[in-house]
Amino acid sequence: MTFTYLFYKHIMFRHSCGVCHFTNLQRPSDITLADFWGWEEAVPGFNDDDKGVSLVLCNTEKGRRLFDLITPKMNVVRVPLEKCIQPNLKHPSEINVNRMDFEKDYAKHGICHVMNKYGYIGWRYNLNLIKSLLKRKFRNIIYSWKK
Repeated sequence: MTFTYLFYKHIMFRHSCGVCHFTNLQRPSDITLADFWGWEEAVPGFNDDDKGVSLVLCNTEKGRRLFDLITPKMNVVRVPLEKCIQPNLKHPSEINVNRMDFEKDYAKHGICHVMNKYGYIGWRYNLNLIKSLLKRKFRNIIYSWKK
């Protein structure tokens, strides 16, 4: 949970993510793979299993031919390009202003320190952590009673 929180704060991104030269549709690869953020508007009901939706952009004719070979083995829906434009296809990621401090703290003090310093999510997170620890302990007690 804390890792995800830090990820979405953009504090763990590499420097290159903030100056990426590939945040456009003129891509050098044959195929681009990505998470499809905003699929709900493009294809409502497609993700009924709630496992996420991948976006595949075929950038070249070779990429389209390769993708067509594997399409029968997947659940595929073709969507107009304008409905697929993700933020990182428009501009580089914004980098958190504390990113350099995060990196220095990580190098000097390690992961536990930076998780505590930058990853604090508030009292709800701590309450859920305590609840899960108690549930685990309670299961162990019940299990030992059954012995």
